[in-house]
This record gives sequence, structure tokens and C-alpha cells, in this order.
Amino acid sequence: MSIETIVEELTAEQIKAVLKAISEKGNVRHIDTSRKERRLARNNLYFSSCPKPHQVDSFETYNQHADSIREQVLSGVE
Repeated sequence: MSIETIVEELTAEQIKAVLKAISEKGNVRHIDTSRKERRLARNNLYFSSCPKPHQVDSFETYNQHADSIREQVLSGVE
């Protein structure tokens, strides 16, 4: 017996009961966003701590500061 034949044989009351059972079951998808939140927090920490290129005297100094801050952020130091 296929699903199509089963659905065709259902009465209106049975369809209402099935739909009610489905909605009561809480068939809601939960998506885990903890990895994305950790990544965004790490990015926000980096960009809030990193100097802007125009705030330092040379590009080499900027690279040194950015690299050290990047290492601190990745290691978990705040």
C-alpha cells in the first residue's frame, strides 16, 4: 500500500488529527550556531584590538602589531 492510497482514504477528521499530532510534536529544526558565534567573537576581538594602518608609523610596524594580536586572539588571550 502506497502513501498516496493511504492519504486518499483518510477522512477530514483523520487529517485534522494527523496535523494536530504533527504540530504538537514540535517538529522544529534547531541549528547549532555555537561554532559561528565563537568565530564571530574571535573576529570581533581581533578587529577591535588590531591597529589601523594609518595609526602606526610604517607598514612593517603595522604587520608586527597585527601578527602579535592575531596570535594572542588565536591562543585565547583577551
